[in-house]
Amino acid sequence: MQGVIFTSRNKDNKDIPGFKQRTISFLSENPILEINKFNHFLLEGVPGELSRFYVTVNKRNNDSAIKSLQHYLLDHPDYPATKVESKLTSLAMRPENAAEHKWLFDFDEKEGIDDFVSDLEDEGFKKKEIEVYKTVNNYAVVVPHGFDSRNILKKYDYVELKRDGLLCTVWNSNKF
Repeated sequence: MQGVIFTSRNKDNKDIPGFKQRTISFLSENPILEINKFNHFLLEGVPGELSRFYVTVNKRNNDSAIKSLQHYLLDHPDYPATKVESKLTSLAMRPENAAEHKWLFDFDEKEGIDDFVSDLEDEGFKKKEIEVYKTVNNYAVVVPHGFDSRNILKKYDYVELKRDGLLCTVWNSNKF
């Protein structure tokens, strides 16, 4: 299970008349199959609005997410039943409910991605373990586990580490 977020952000849509920021989040066993939901979300926006489809880089632990929800409901007995699904999603997306411990680096430059990957290999990662994704503004790089990243982050001041990050898998503009 992974967390999924569809969002249209102010940052991406500054010059779009009538734009209002929108976000929905939910859990999915197979996020890529949610593309039709994303397309529907996209079409609900105003013409020209850019929307993004994010997926948690780490799968979520169902058992610990359910336990978190149970504890929350015991502490909040009057919590509305109509909001339980969104609360479960929120709790499942917390780092302590991650079933994996992949790290995501947000690489915010058009050039130099090959050098960055090479430096990750120098840190001990095999090339096949390093996943590079094109994103709206450049690249996301995912590694299977953490490491002492101080040196690499010092070398690449335009790279941000997101220990339990969201991977932007799809983005598109409403053309209607």
